Amino acid sequence: MKPCQTPVENHGFSTSLLTDEEFSRYREPWNKLLDSSGSESFFLKWEWMYTFWETLDKRDTLLLVWLCHDGPVLVGIAPFYVYPATFMKVPVKKLAFLGDRVASDYMDIIAAPGYEEICCREVLRRVRHNSPAACDVIELDGVCTDSNLYRYLAAGCDAGKDMQLVPRFDCPRTMLASSFDQYTGALSASTRYSLGRKQRKLEKDFSGIVIEHLDLNSNPQLLGVLFDLHRKRWAVLKDKTSTFSSAYRESFNTRLLQRLGEGDGFFSCMSIDDEPVSILYIFVYKKNAFFYQNGWNPVFASYGVGILNIQQAIRHAIEAGYRSFDFLRGEEAYKYKFCEDVRQAYSVLLFGEGLPGRVIRIFFKLKLQLKNLLHRYLRFQQPVVNMNRLYSFFLQGQGR
Repeated sequence: MKPCQTPVENHGFSTSLLTDEEFSRYREPWNKLLDSSGSESFFLKWEWMYTFWETLDKRDTLLLVWLCHDGPVLVGIAPFYVYPATFMKVPVKKLAFLGDRVASDYMDIIAAPGYEEICCREVLRRVRHNSPAACDVIELDGVCTDSNLYRYLAAGCDAGKDMQLVPRFDCPRTMLASSFDQYTGALSASTRYSLGRKQRKLEKDFSGIVIEHLDLNSNPQLLGVLFDLHRKRWAVLKDKTSTFSSAYRESFNTRLLQRLGEGDGFFSCMSIDDEPVSILYIFVYKKNAFFYQNGWNPVFASYGVGILNIQQAIRHAIEAGYRSFDFLRGEEAYKYKFCEDVRQAYSVLLFGEGLPGRVIRIFFKLKLQLKNLLHRYLRFQQPVVNMNRLYSFFLQGQGR
């Protein structure tokens, strides 16, 4: 997207809202536009978005998906919805991306090539001035630096000039080499040694080790294995909970797998003597692998079965010709052993003009000032506080 220019009137350009009934039948035009766009996020696919909306408790919620057309041609989709929430512990009516409660990363306004700026501009104008729902907070989370929306706002365009881009979380990613040997050769010596030591220890103590990479579409039964191992892993962690373990997340993912097609992702399953001990849940889109979730048996923690499974999933991705292996949100230390590239994700924030919006705008400004003071202080101290996590705490953010 080029820097903002003086808007040129496009008399064939129009916007409209997608109805609930139309949404259920919009799979083909939605995915066709996404495939032709520059967006590479699996989480913008119709299957993900509609499954979220279908399985959501819709009390007091409003679907707000803006469609952009140039004449009869679909050129943009803004996948929003409005629901009652809390922001900094204040009850609000919030506008957000569809999928915001199932850890969706790399969100954006989908646009056909050449229509990125006009779609962002017109959608933001309508959200502010012609929306059927008056919102206290607009919080568009998980917007990365290569997205249409981020580039539009970063360029200082008029329709987004008073929206704030606030750092949210890091997304580690590794760009894949042409061969697994080349990839492992680029890892640090300590990482290679650690992986090798764990592999030797596992092979010494067990003989029936099998790792399979199984398509999501044809192996939905493994979702139950994933949730079982995930819950076992978290059960041994004191004072910690996983949002992924909820009944809603299991229901959402069960319905999702019923919709996904062949090649949309895979499970990487490590078994010992026919018993699954580690499983990874990975989506695939445009030759990019998205490592969404995992589970492993804590009995095998000393063998590093989760780490070894990740290594083999990366091998599979390389052999399948994928371009990247993305660890998505979260700053767990193990991710950085495999990654050389870290992308910053942002929240796009705008506060409403009503009383709740004005109140939280004041408190949010004070929080940012406190954050800046802490940041300046920590420049001269031992860096023991992660500022993105501090921001997440203030906004009640959550991990995957």
